[in-house]
Amino acid sequence: MNPIGLSYVLGFLLFCLVGIAIEYTSPMQMDMEARPLRVDLQTAPASELEILPGIGPKMAQRIIAYRKLHTLKCPDDLLGVFGIGQRKVNLLRRLIAVEESAE
Repeated sequence: MNPIGLSYVLGFLLFCLVGIAIEYTSPMQMDMEARPLRVDLQTAPASELEILPGIGPKMAQRIIAYRKLHTLKCPDDLLGVFGIGQRKVNLLRRLIAVEESAE
């Protein structure tokens, strides 16, 4: 067998192996509907609250302590928690589950 033909065969095998590796390491796409993460302020445990940007363990504990005395139905209710301002509420607004009003 001629060495030039061998390099073509090895190149083809390498190409196939790279293709297989890419196929098996890429995320699988199924027919599942992707829904955005929404955190319910009234019921979420501290670990779930910490997923929110800008909310660490201490802030999560403040939110939990605050909700024992107050109802958290919308993002603006977080303004009563020490250390949370309007800027952070606006950042979190799309990540917080909002209670639908029954009218």
